[in-house]
Amino acid sequence: MNGRGPDGRYSTLQSALAAITCADFKQRYTVADIERKLPTFRKVSPVFGDMMAWGLTQCTDWPVHGAWTTPDVSAEGAAPILVVGNTGDPATPYEGAARMAKELGPGVGVQLIYKGEGHGAYDSGNTCVRQTVNAYLLQGTVPPKGKVCA
Repeated sequence: MNGRGPDGRYSTLQSALAAITCADFKQRYTVADIERKLPTFRKVSPVFGDMMAWGLTQCTDWPVHGAWTTPDVSAEGAAPILVVGNTGDPATPYEGAARMAKELGPGVGVQLIYKGEGHGAYDSGNTCVRQTVNAYLLQGTVPPKGKVCA
């Protein structure tokens, strides 16, 4: 979990993730910005709100300016892209999956809704999710828009 190998050395994964995030992410937040945002973060997630809000400061003093404020994820003309959203995921809110499917564009973003708990859906043990994702990845079968697995 912490990237340490059997030889005692650590990977550069966390450093690389920070560098990539800050090179992409244009916003730079101050302590005052975070303090103003804390009530909203706490309301949305009493468990993770503080950590997620303070995490926005990871690029505050980064020496390279970021590239975008909000990335364009539209994929007009692309084949359908399956986006799986889990209604009970504490780390990646369901609303983000719904927004991503919409932003991909009409006929491109296809949302699969998993009404379940935990982080992630594919390895949740839900047969409906597993079969739907497998059919999409292995046979190219696109599920109906807004399919729900419970």
